[in-house]
Amino acid sequence: MAVFLNGQKMAKPLMNGVVWNALYNGRRLWATPADTVTGVEILASDGSPAPTVLSIGGSVKLAARATYADGHVGDLLTSEHVFFRSLDDSVTTVSGNTVTWKHGGTALITAKVGGFTSAVVSIASAYAPESIRVTDDSGQPVDAVTLRVGESRNLKVTVLPDAASQEFTASAASPDIAVVGDAKPTGITVTPESLTLRVGETASLNVNILPDYAPQEFAANILDKTIATINSKE
Repeated sequence: MAVFLNGQKMAKPLMNGVVWNALYNGRRLWATPADTVTGVEILASDGSPAPTVLSIGGSVKLAARATYADGHVGDLLTSEHVFFRSLDDSVTTVSGNTVTWKHGGTALITAKVGGFTSAVVSIASAYAPESIRVTDDSGQPVDAVTLRVGESRNLKVTVLPDAASQEFTASAASPDIAVVGDAKPTGITVTPESLTLRVGETASLNVNILPDYAPQEFAANILDKTIATINSKE
């Protein structure tokens, strides 16, 4: 605080290297090194490093600690003698020392102590999912899928906006008709179950992978090839 007398700025009154101060409305006219803030650090309310991520609908509590010209570090401040501010109210709002999620983006927070404003602290504010996009292997949009028994089709699901979490759960409205996900075989049926052949005779077998909607791909083999051979292509 500058002090003027008859329009002239008054220098600090020094005596033997010590500032002799005066009070005006309860405040010192000349700030001492012990009162002069030279730095402010934003922290979490428990004194740990400031949070870097803010979840959807979540909130975090902050604190600030000031460093003074004489080298000492002040107490952890959460409410009194500190003012927190969000530089973008569309992303987060600030009430006291509480930062609350509002929209996805980057929250820029500052703290002010004793007239000194801290450096900006960035907090990544999560994006809320707004919609999904379903495409095929070629990247073309897919609104509906028609499949024959045993057929399958790969689909790609993207949660929008792209910056939102890409975690999702897919399911079929009628699991008795189709399933979503890896169709893992649960069994196999062979018709007929057994065969008796004479030398030179052949027969066909019908192999079905269960469930019916599982991929119908398999490899057939004969344990004793001196007795018979198998050709799965016929």
